[in-house]
Amino acid sequence: MQREMLRENRIHGNPMYPVSVYPSVEQLNGNSILESHWHEEMEFIVVEQGSAIFQTDMVYTEVSEGEALFVNSGELHAGYLQKSPRCVFSAVVFHPDMLHSRTQDTVQTQFIEPFINKKLIPPPHIRGAHPWEQELLKALKCIITSHEQNAPARELATKAQLYNIIACLFPHMTPANGEDVIMASQRNKVERIKKALAYINSHAHEPIRLREISDEIGMSEGHFCRFFKQMVQKSPIEYINYQRIQKACRLLEQSDRKVVDIALDVGFENLSYFIATFKKWNSLTPSQYRKQYEADQALSVPYITV
Repeated sequence: MQREMLRENRIHGNPMYPVSVYPSVEQLNGNSILESHWHEEMEFIVVEQGSAIFQTDMVYTEVSEGEALFVNSGELHAGYLQKSPRCVFSAVVFHPDMLHSRTQDTVQTQFIEPFINKKLIPPPHIRGAHPWEQELLKALKCIITSHEQNAPARELATKAQLYNIIACLFPHMTPANGEDVIMASQRNKVERIKKALAYINSHAHEPIRLREISDEIGMSEGHFCRFFKQMVQKSPIEYINYQRIQKACRLLEQSDRKVVDIALDVGFENLSYFIATFKKWNSLTPSQYRKQYEADQALSVPYITV
C-alpha cells in the first residue's frame, strides 16, 4: 500500500548515492495513481501490470504493461487510470549528479552533458518493440531487482546500468529546438501550475482561499479553477484536501496523538468533515487507518513510500 507520493522536496537516496528505487507501487485513490509533482531528479517509470495515462508537462502518454516512461528533470508529471482498472508500476529515481564524471572526458562532454543539459532529448516512451528498447528495459529491471534484494555492490551495478541506459537512448535522442509560440505557451502553463502546487503544499495546513492561489499566478478565480482541473485532474479543493489527508496519514502512523488534534494540525477545522474526507481517500476512518497500520507493522509488512 502506498503511503506518500513523491513531492518536490522529497530526498531521493543520499548525497553519496542519489538514487531511490520504488518497486511495485499501486495507488487506488479514485483514478489517480500518481499525483501531480516534479523534482530535480530524472525518473524511469516501469509499468508491471495494467496501464495508465501519464502526464509529463503538457504531453499525455498511455503506458502499458512491460513498457517504461522517462521523466526528465523538472517535468511536471502525474498518472491516471483510464482503460485499465489498476496499474502497478516501479520507479527508478536518480539525480543527474549520479552520472557526472570527475574529469571532462569524452563520455562527459559528448554524451552526459548534452543529456543532462537537455540539449539532446531522449524518446520518453520505451515500448520494447526494438532490441535497444528491450536492452533498456532489461537494465531497468536489473536496477529494480538489485535494490529489492539488497544485492551486494548494487550501487556500482546501478551506475553501470544507468550508463548502459544512456548508451541505448543516445542514438535515438533528438536535438532540442528553440521554443516556438505554442511551446512557450505550454511552458508558461506548466510553470504556473507548479507555482500553484507549491503554494498549496506550503500553506495546506492553513485556511486557503482560492482567490489567494489565483492571485499568486495572475488569474481570475474562475479561470484558475478551470485551468487547475485541466492540468491536475482534480479541483483545487480536492487537491488541497488530498494533501491534507496525506499529511494526516503520516501523523497517524508516526504518533499517538488524538484524531481531533491531527485534524486541526493539517488544516481541517471541522472534525466530521475531516473524517468524511479521510474516508473518501482511504476507505477507512482515521482511527481504523491507525489500527490497520499498527496491525500491518506488527506483522512486519513493508510500506513503500514514493
